[in-house]
Amino acid sequence: MGDLELRPSNALDGLRLGISVSDSADLPMLGLHPHHAELALAEIARSVLLLSGRLVYGGRIKPPGYTQFLLHELQRYGDHPDSLTLCLAAPEHKTLTVKELKVLNNTLSTRGRIVRLSPSGLPIENGSVSNPPEQQPSDSSSYSAMRGYLCANTDARVILGGQLQQFEGSMPGIIEEAINSIKAEQPLYVVGGFGGAAALVAKTLQIDGFDWAPSNFSIQSDDKRIEDSLYELRAAADQSEASIRCSGLNEQDLRKLSATHRPKEIASIIVNGLAAVRSNSH
Repeated sequence: MGDLELRPSNALDGLRLGISVSDSADLPMLGLHPHHAELALAEIARSVLLLSGRLVYGGRIKPPGYTQFLLHELQRYGDHPDSLTLCLAAPEHKTLTVKELKVLNNTLSTRGRIVRLSPSGLPIENGSVSNPPEQQPSDSSSYSAMRGYLCANTDARVILGGQLQQFEGSMPGIIEEAINSIKAEQPLYVVGGFGGAAALVAKTLQIDGFDWAPSNFSIQSDDKRIEDSLYELRAAADQSEASIRCSGLNEQDLRKLSATHRPKEIASIIVNGLAAVRSNSH
C-alpha cells in the first residue's frame, strides 16, 4: 500500500472519518463503472482501519449497496471496537425487522455498532421501538438530521460521487454534508474524479477546474435546489476556509485528490492528510 506501509499501525488511532458516498450518473461519461467507485471506497476503508482509524457511515440496508461493501472491509480489517459506526436515519431503520437488525448486529460483532436515529437526529436507545408522535417530520428532514449527527460525531469527512437527481430533501446529501463540514471547520477531502455531487463541490470550492475531464463532461445543473445549495456552500466557504486549509494537504494534493480515480492514490492522499491532522492535534 505504498506510503501506508511506512506508518505506524496506530497512526490514525481514534480518528473518526465520516464517509459520504453514493452513485454518480457521470461514471459512464468518465469511462468508469460503479465498481471503480467501490474499489476506491474499499481502499479508503481498509487504509483507515489498518491504521487504527474509525469509520462512520450513514447508510441504508435495503437495497444492498455501499453499506454491505463497508461491512465486508470491516470483517477483513476491523480489529478495534467501534471500527465502524453505522448510522441509520429513521426512514432506513423503520423498514427493518427485529430479526434483520439482529443479523446486522451479528455481522458487526464487537468491531462495529449501529446507531438508530430518531427523525430529529437523536440516537434511539436499544429496546425502543417507536418514536414519540410529536417527532415525526418528513423523510427529507430526517436525512438532514442524520447528517447533522454525523458531522457532530466525526473528526473529518470524505465525499465521493453523489446523486444530482432523485435525491432526498432540499439538496443532494453529499453537498449538504460538505456544507456541514465546512461550517464545523472539519477537514474535508473531496474525491471529484467520479463526477456527481462531489465534482460540483470541488468546482464550487475552486479546488479543481476539471480541465482533465472529457470535453463533453459538463459540471453544472439547472436544478434550482442544487443552485441554491451551491450558493450556500460558497457562502459557508467564504465564512471559513478552515475545512480545506486544515485538511493536512497542500493545493497540489487537493487537486490531485479531486482528479484521480485510482483507488490507491486516493487512499494514500487521504491517509497522508489525516495523519497530518492527527499529528497536529496532539
